[in-house]
Formats: sequence, structure tokens, C-alpha cells
Amino acid sequence: MAVSSLSVLCRSACLLALLTGPAAAFGEDHYTSDKVYDDDGKWTVSVNTTRKSCFMHMVYEDDTVIEVGGDHRDGELTHFFMFGNTSWSYREKRDYEVVADYDRVTWTGEGVGAKVNDYKGVAVEGVTEEAVEDFAGSSTLHLKIGKADYGNYNLAGTRRGLAKMRECIRAVEDGSISLQEIEQGGEADGKPQPKGDDQKPTARPDDGGKDEETTYSSGTAFFVNGDGYLITNAHVVEGCEDAEARRDGGVLEPATIVARDEAGDLALLKVEGGSPAFGTFRGAPPIRLGDTVVVFGYPLTDYLSKTGNLATGLVASLAGAGDDENEMQISAPVQSGNSGGAVVDQSGRIVGVVVAKSNIQNYASGDKDDIEVIQNANFAIKASVARTFLDAHDVRYAVEPPGEEMKTPDVAEIARKFSAQVMCEVKE
Repeated sequence: MAVSSLSVLCRSACLLALLTGPAAAFGEDHYTSDKVYDDDGKWTVSVNTTRKSCFMHMVYEDDTVIEVGGDHRDGELTHFFMFGNTSWSYREKRDYEVVADYDRVTWTGEGVGAKVNDYKGVAVEGVTEEAVEDFAGSSTLHLKIGKADYGNYNLAGTRRGLAKMRECIRAVEDGSISLQEIEQGGEADGKPQPKGDDQKPTARPDDGGKDEETTYSSGTAFFVNGDGYLITNAHVVEGCEDAEARRDGGVLEPATIVARDEAGDLALLKVEGGSPAFGTFRGAPPIRLGDTVVVFGYPLTDYLSKTGNLATGLVASLAGAGDDENEMQISAPVQSGNSGGAVVDQSGRIVGVVVAKSNIQNYASGDKDDIEVIQNANFAIKASVARTFLDAHDVRYAVEPPGEEMKTPDVAEIARKFSAQVMCEVKE
């Protein structure tokens, strides 16, 4: 069924115009499961042959169902949201304003009434990738539809659900999942069935309830070869079973945690499909005291830019705190989220891995009146230590002597291309 005009969710603060033309209502087959792909998390991920894509869905304790999915019928992947409940009374084909208020951002869009078995709700079609990212990256959703305010819904486990949904979408796109076989096989895990009081969209209960809190960790990583291997700090993925990586402003993709070295504070991750851009470690001569260094990373992405930030400074010491020979001190400013990022020289070669900052610590020499705030003292694990870690896990990497010094914007562009943001859900 063609849609003459799609409603697009837009950040309320971004001052972009809303596409609020007349929406078209889809049938039940657009919101039900033809085959379950993953049912191990709080969100169930399913294939939908009508949309030629996948979606994830969950039923909350108040019987509200939320669906987020892809739509690939027209050759270009778009997304949709559907919110429903057996007690709601929204009318099919009627337009309703939808306001999704997350932790720090609000999205608004025009939805249309939809009915799926006994569930009545509102669907928003043509949703942007950015809106789905904000949905998955938030801890709660405060939902308003029309004049009704439904309060908060817990989004714990949503990052994992989104990663699995994208994995499912890729499998449909590359043919690993055959839509034709699913259609011919007659497997109807949630396909529209005769209506009745016991019929619901395929979904699983939220066993955590609305008030459960989820902790996420975020940092920076960088690719060390074209096979998809990345290095970050072990403390970035501490307590996490798996992770996700976002490279060069793209979308989050699953990242397997291959190895961890808590003592050295390094971790090895891997994404499927490899990476066309990766860093090169600096060979001889080594970095010197006073050399300029550049740091690219993803600090404080809830406040600063999500596309990454650049910092420059000098090598302040060739040893870390307490004369730790495995680290060096740099004056480049770093914030929470920079951890695991590459420190590069003016030729773009990797000379270290950001590990800690000390500019918020107090130092006392023993005299109660002698208290000094340490400023601009940040630390990085030396590249030689990172290379030893890679050798221990048989991961290849490139080493080259420092090349000709470049302008900082050129160095920043090199570092940006081989860097990635890392996120993971911390398990208790």
C-alpha cells in the first residue's frame, strides 16, 4: 500500500519543519510477526514480510505494547513506531499528535490510528534513524498521544533490542533470511489470526516494570586493522556482556567483546564487516617530551556533540602518575567518554590510548593547609603497551615511522575516520 505522505518525528529543539500531511493507515499485517528472530532479551525481534524488514516489540505491565521497526518496501529503509493498548480507543485512519519525551530530548510527530487484533493505538511512519537512536539511547520514554498523557515507560534493554533488530534487518537485506521461505512456510508467529480476547500482537512482558533503572557505559575506541578489531579501555566495558559501536557518525552496530585486560585497562572489541579506515601505530623514533598530540573522542555525548570532539595538547611527561612507565601524561583536555580513544602525533600515527584524567583531583603533600587542585594532568597508555596487548591476542596491526607533520584539521580527519563511540549496558 503506498503512502502519499509520511509523518516524520523531529526533535522539538532542532527547528526543522514537520511533515504533517495526511497519513495513511496500514493493515494489521504491517505490525505483526511472521517469524521471531530473537527472544532472549526484553524486546522480541521479529521478521515482518509485508514491510520486508524486522521490528522489535514489548508489552508493558499496563498492557501497553510498543513496536519499533524498519520498512524496506520501497527500496529505502525507513522506520516506524506503534503504540497500542487494549483499553485505548483511538480510531483507525484518524490523525493524532504523538510526543515522545526522552531523557534530554523531545520528538513530536503526526501519527495515525491503527488496530492490531484487540489492540488500538497510533502508528508513526517514516520515522528518522536519529529518532530511533534517541529512543534506544534513553532510559525512559514519557508518552503523550493527542490529549492523553500515559506517563513513563522504562527503556531498559533497548540498546540490545535495537542491535538485534539491525542484525535481523541486515540478514533480510543480504538474503540470509528468506522472506519467500517464511511466506511459503506458513509460519505465523503472530500473523493476524481470528480476533478474540486472547489475541495480542506478538510481544513479551516487560519483566522489569516501568521503574527499573539501567546503567550504560560510554567511551571511545579505535580500529587497529581492516578486520573490524577495535581497542578501548577495559573500564569502558566493565560489567558489560556485549557492546555496540558507532563509527564516523553512523548507526550503532553490535560489537563483540573479544578480550579484556583489567590490569592494563585495555579491551579488544570486534564488529562484523571490517573497517575501511584504521589507525597506524608510530614506530621509531618515539614520541618526545613536548611533542604535540591530538585526541579525538566522544565525550559527554548527552551534552556535547554526538559526532565527536577534538582536543590538542603536548606530551607533558613520558611517565604516568607515580612514574608509571606504561603511561604518559598529556595536556590535551579529556572528559568522560574520551576513555579508550587514540592519542596521535602530528603525522596521524597512534602514540597512546586515553585512560584517565586528574584535573578534578585534590593533591595534599601532608600539610592540611597544602591542598592543590591538579589541572590539565591527563594520562594515556603508551602505544607500546597496546601493541603488546594486541600481540597477545594475535591481532594484526600496522606500524610506521612518523611521517611529515600535517595541519591539525588533517590529523583530526584521519583520527575521526578510524575512531568509534562505544556503548554497553552494565549488568548488575
